[in-house]
Order: sequence, then C-alpha cells, then structure tokens
Amino acid sequence: MSVGISASDLTLGHGGAPVARGISVALAPGEVTALVGPNGSGKSTLLRALARLHTPDAGQIVLDGRALGSYRPRELARKLSFLTQAPIVPAGVTVEELVAYGRHPHQGLLARGSGDGDREAVAWALDATNLRPLAERTLDRLSGGERQRAWIAMALAQRTGLLLLDEPTTYLDIRYQIEVLRLVRRLADEHGITVAVVLHDLNQAAAFSDAMVVLADGRIVATGPPGEALTEDTVRTAFRIDTTVTRDPRTGVPTCLPTWREPSAAAAAP
Repeated sequence: MSVGISASDLTLGHGGAPVARGISVALAPGEVTALVGPNGSGKSTLLRALARLHTPDAGQIVLDGRALGSYRPRELARKLSFLTQAPIVPAGVTVEELVAYGRHPHQGLLARGSGDGDREAVAWALDATNLRPLAERTLDRLSGGERQRAWIAMALAQRTGLLLLDEPTTYLDIRYQIEVLRLVRRLADEHGITVAVVLHDLNQAAAFSDAMVVLADGRIVATGPPGEALTEDTVRTAFRIDTTVTRDPRTGVPTCLPTWREPSAAAAAP
C-alpha cells in the first residue's frame, strides 16, 4: 500500500515571485517525513506541490514511478490524500458521513449509495482512528482532537498509500497534538502509509518522524533522520536563534531547548 514520491530541483513561486528554489526531496515509502521551517520558508507550498495543488515553475515530481502531472484527477485521488489546515466543519454532518466523503474518488459518476468496498473502507478508517464509538456524533459535538481525527479518517477512507497533512496540530492543545501525532505514527507503523506532515514544533517533529526536512529562505538547509537534521547549527541557520540540542536518555530522540534570555551587553561585547 505504501507509495513513494520525490521532487527534483523544484522552483516554487506565487504570482511570479519565487518562494523556493532547488528543492529536492524524497518521501520514503511507509515512513513519516516532517517538513519544518520558519513562516514563509516554503514548507506548505512544497506540500501543496506534492499534492498537485500548486504547479512548480520548474523541476519534476514523480509519484509511484510516474510523473505527477500524468495522473488523471480521479486516478491521483486514489494514490494520495491531502488534508489542508483547519478545514471548515460542515453543519450537521456526522463523523461517519464525513468519513464517507473520502470514498468519492472510488465511486462512478452514476454511483448511488455505498457499496461493500465503500462501507469496508469507512469502517477501517473509523477503526484506525478509534472513532467507531463516535460515528453517529455530529462534528460540532466533538473535541478539537476528535474533530481532527475525523478529518484524518476521511482522508484515510480514500485508501491511498500517501497522506499529506498541512499543520494538523494547529489550534489544538498539547494533549490533542500528541494524540494526532501518535495516530500519524501508527498509520505508518501499522498500515504502511507514507506520511508527509508540516509541523511547527521541532521537538514533536523529531519525536514522531523518521526523517525531517528543514527549510529556510526557500531552500533546504538540512534533511535526514532527526538525529542528523535537528542540530544547533541547523536551528541557528533556519530560525536565527541559539539553542541547545540534547538527546532524550530514554529514546535517543533529539530535543531542542531555546536560549530564552538575550545575551547581556557585557557578554555580547567582543
């Protein structure tokens, strides 16, 4: 089920102005890749380009061995699913109804209702996100974390091998952020789904990903396993702040601790 996707020497722009140049990245099948960087670094634009929602000015994207542009829309929707930031919640829609929307790419133009394959996919998505007990509840009666899981379940119901998530933890408190990221980790580990996720929290990105791509000023400044990509030099280059990067003694995962206080005038003097 895993799907691989790679981008080579992309130039990405808005309104004729380039926001990123020379972007090359590969998402390994069945792994979680975190895209991180300061605001305006191009991470969400890159994710949208991988989803074919943004057309690169130059370069190539290859999905599952084929040029991304060669896929027909319905065919592409069976290969990858994309979840945007803070999607609008439809009024009066239940969790199960929302998840069922993910089956549209698999239904013909004259399809009525749901077939056995659709029902099976919806049931699988509900189970994978632990939402079966909430299937009949409307979205406006869910917590933030439950609602985000419902949107991810809708994307899962497409039954694609590639899931692209743009800041799925935005507006969630820490408990629900961790809940969503644990789900993302489980999707890769237990179901072999390839995941790319845009995150702001560097420590969360390091803890839950197999690989990190750090962007700044429209270019990639580091890429690789978290232990290699998240370094004091990388953070200084990308975010222009000083940090101490240590390793969690239990897991070995790198942890980034900012230097909160500004240096004193005496210490800053040459």
